[in-house]
Amino acid sequence: MTVGGAVIRAMTSKDISAVTAMERDIFPDPWTEDMFREALILSKSVNLVVADGDGSLCGYLCAQAVADEIQIHNVAVATTHRRQGIGRALLEYAEKQGSDNGAVCAVLEVRITNTAALAMYGQMGYRRIGRRRAYYRKPVCDALVLLKVFDGAPAEETKQDVS
Repeated sequence: MTVGGAVIRAMTSKDISAVTAMERDIFPDPWTEDMFREALILSKSVNLVVADGDGSLCGYLCAQAVADEIQIHNVAVATTHRRQGIGRALLEYAEKQGSDNGAVCAVLEVRITNTAALAMYGQMGYRRIGRRRAYYRKPVCDALVLLKVFDGAPAEETKQDVS
């Protein structure tokens, strides 16, 4: 799958250094190389990267299928490649893989202060189902728990708008 001339492909152990460097540039409490290595060996994991024409990584996503849902653990796009549809394409690809393997929904947490991500998730059909107080450590911040029920799956009565 491609997005704006970049290719979405499975993450490999060869990508870990570049993914970890991007993670450190983007997040104040980044995952470590060991955390990404563990994500690669999790049962039913979905780990993706987006590489541009010269092979440089533009973004990544780590998720895992658990029961009938796909749990999005980590998604990021390099600051120089934002607002080009890369984050949306990564999520859509992971959702499709999850759906193809029996998932009826996707779940993720997002910082309550991440307005850009919240806007994108809302446009993609994610709805707020909960809040985790002080979920993030650096800086301490609440997380919103978001759910997207895939087309054809039973709708949850407790869904709320993200906004």
